[in-house]
Amino acid sequence: MAKILIVDDEPLTVEMLSTFLSLSGHQPIGALSTNQTWDKLAYEEPDAILLDIMLPDGNGLEICKKLREDSRWVTTPVIMISAHTPPMIEEAKQAGANSYLAKPIKLDSLRATLKEVGID
Repeated sequence: MAKILIVDDEPLTVEMLSTFLSLSGHQPIGALSTNQTWDKLAYEEPDAILLDIMLPDGNGLEICKKLREDSRWVTTPVIMISAHTPPMIEEAKQAGANSYLAKPIKLDSLRATLKEVGID
């Protein structure tokens, strides 16, 4: 069982991903903003992070860069998620993300991507 932080400003997205992760045997943690993300990371140690690029109070790419600068999170898998068109795959890689999923997220793709980053 992995602890996975889901960061997305859409409550329905967080709820849907949380349900899927729970049914897959993982422990989801939801955050709806940049501020909530840092609050959660102050006391939680997720095994992976699903991180939306566009947030109401910040930018997921900037969060990813800061995570990569912090020794606590430098190796934590980060999967960027976004409905942005065109997909911001190169920007996500440059920020330090391990992978990228386009919204709407297909659950089979999420499962495969989690496996690719070492989360079964």
